[in-house]
Amino acid sequence: MISEINIKNIAIIEEASVSFDKGLNILTGETGAGKSIIIDSINFVLGQRVSREIIRQGAEEAEVSAMLIAEDKGNVLRLRKMGIDVDDDGGILLMRSLNISGKNVCRINGRAAPLSMLREAAAALIDIYGQHQNQSLLDSKKHMSLLDRFCGEELNKLLKENEEKYNSYRKSMKALKELSGLGRDRETALEILSFQINEIKEAGIKPGEEKKLKEKRDFLFNAARIRELSNSIINLLYRGEGSATEKIGGALNSLISLSRLDESVSEATGELEEISGRIDAVVETVRDVAERAEDSGSELERVEARLDKIKEITGKYGGNEEECLKFLKEAEEKLEALNKGEEKAAELTEEIKRQKRDILHSCIKISEVRKKYAEKIESEIEANLRQLGMERAAFRVNIERRKSFDKLGMDDVEFFISTNGEEELKPLVKIASGGEMSRVMLSVKAVLSACDDMETFIFDEIDTGISGITAGQVAVKMAELGKSRQILCITHLSQICAAGDVNFCIEKKSIGESVRTEVRRLKEEEVIREIARLNGGSVITEATLKAAEDLRKASGNFQNNF
Repeated sequence: MISEINIKNIAIIEEASVSFDKGLNILTGETGAGKSIIIDSINFVLGQRVSREIIRQGAEEAEVSAMLIAEDKGNVLRLRKMGIDVDDDGGILLMRSLNISGKNVCRINGRAAPLSMLREAAAALIDIYGQHQNQSLLDSKKHMSLLDRFCGEELNKLLKENEEKYNSYRKSMKALKELSGLGRDRETALEILSFQINEIKEAGIKPGEEKKLKEKRDFLFNAARIRELSNSIINLLYRGEGSATEKIGGALNSLISLSRLDESVSEATGELEEISGRIDAVVETVRDVAERAEDSGSELERVEARLDKIKEITGKYGGNEEECLKFLKEAEEKLEALNKGEEKAAELTEEIKRQKRDILHSCIKISEVRKKYAEKIESEIEANLRQLGMERAAFRVNIERRKSFDKLGMDDVEFFISTNGEEELKPLVKIASGGEMSRVMLSVKAVLSACDDMETFIFDEIDTGISGITAGQVAVKMAELGKSRQILCITHLSQICAAGDVNFCIEKKSIGESVRTEVRRLKEEEVIREIARLNGGSVITEATLKAAEDLRKASGNFQNNF
C-alpha cells in the first residue's frame, strides 16, 4: 500500500504531503483543482515516462517520494529477489526527481537505482486504472495465474502432479540428448576413447613407478663412482694384500691357538668369528652394488626412456599416475556407455513417448478444471458489469490449447471483453475508454481479489459517464474491495465520495499572483459538506446537508462526531 507521498514542484503543486490509510481513500475537488496531478505524481514516482513539462513553472526540478508498505509475504520476497532491502514492516521508500535539463534521479531506500527497478518494484504492489498504465490485468501473461488461483486446490493438486511428470520428462529428454548429442561425431568419439584407453594400457602405467625409476636413475647416473668406491671397499676388506679379512683371519688363528692354552679367551674367539662373518656380509652387499653398477650405460638409457614415456602419457591424461589411471577408468565407462547408447536411447525414446501421453492426459484434466472455473468467473464478472451500468457487456476467459506443454499444462489464457453487445470480443487491452476500463477492472478485481496479490488499486476515471444507481453500485463494489485492499479513487460523484473510509479534498488557492494546489484530509463534517457539494448544491442548505448525511449513513461510514 501507499503509506505517504510527498510532492514538490509538480505542475501547480509547489509542495504537498498526503498520508493514505488502508481501505477506500477518496479524493475530490473542484474541476481544475489538480486532482489529476496527484495521479500524475504517483505515476511519476512509480517510474512512468513523463516530459519535462510536469515541472512547475519557474522551478528547476520536480521531486516525488513515496513510502510503500508491502504487507503480502510473497510481495516482500519478490522485492528482495529484485535486490531491494525491505524493512521489517515491509516498507520501501521510492524517490524520483527530474530537472529542466531532462536528468532523472531515482532512489530506492536512499540508494541510487535505475528507473526500470523503480518501475518493477512499484508494479509488484500497485495497479492504476483510468489511463493504460501500470495495469497488471492488461498483461495477458498474468491472466492464467489469476485463473489458476481462482481454481484453488482442485487445480493445485493437478498442477503439482503435472509438474512432477514434466520434470521426469525433461530429465529423460536430457538423458536422451546426452546419448545422442554426439550425432555424426559418435564414431569419432568412439575412436578417440578407444585410442586413449589403448595408449594408457599399452604404457602400463602403475602407481609409484615413476618415483622408483627416478631413484634408479640417480643410482645409475653415479655408477662409475659407485664401482670405484665398491672396489676400494672390497680391496680393503677382502681382496687386497693386508686386507682386513686376511688380518682378522690371522688373528683368529692365533686366538684359537691361545684358547687352547687359556680357556678365558674362548668367548673372545667367538666374537672375532662374528666380526669376520659381518665383514663377509658387508663384502657381499658391496659386491652386489658393484655388479648392478657394471651395466649402467644401457640400463640408464632404458630407465630414461621409461621415465619419458610415463611423463608423456601422464602429461596427456592427468599430470600424474593416479590421475592418469582415473582418466582411464572414466574413459572406459564412457566407451561402455557409448557402445550401449543405441540400446539405452531406444529405451529412453519409448519412456519419453509414455511420459508424453501421461502429461497430455494431465493437461486435458487441467484444461477441464480451468474451463469450469472460467465459466464461473465469466458469470460473476458479467453480473458485476451489469450492476455497474454495462448491461450489454460480455466477458470471456479465452482458453486456447498450445501445441507444446510445460509444467502448467498446454493452455494459453487471456481475458476478452465486449463492452457493447454489437461488438466482437477483444482482448482486455483493447478497451478504449478510461471510464469503461476502470469499471471493467473494478468488476474483475471484485471477483478475483482473493486471488490477486496486488495491494493497492488506484482508480482515476471510474465515474466517467455514470450516475444514479450505477454510481451507487460502483461505490458498493469499491467499498467491498476496500475491505481487503487499499483503494485510492479520484471522483466527482457524491455516491462514491460517501463510501470513503478516508476522504481528501484537493483545492486550488491563489496566493498573490501564484496558484497552488493543496491536499487536505477531511473531518467528518467536512465530508458531509463535500458530499452536498458534489450533489450539485452550489448553495449548501440544511436540506442538502441532510441529504448528504443520509447518503453517508447509507454507505455505512457515517461517524457521528460533528
